Amino acid sequence: MWALLLRRVRLLVVVALLLPVTAAVARALARTAERRHGGPTVLSRGLRLVEGAARRVRGMLR
Repeated sequence: MWALLLRRVRLLVVVALLLPVTAAVARALARTAERRHGGPTVLSRGLRLVEGAARRVRGMLR
């Protein structure tokens, strides 16, 4: 019982810490790619999707 509870809590803590970092890194990489190419690229669009997904999941956890 305790092992399952601790496992879930550990998972939530890892997710709560990794999602903002992942979103911030994806946002920074997307901005850099867009600046270099003068507009949106396939890579920057993909990174924006990752950022949006991380934001949505984080919103569900709140």
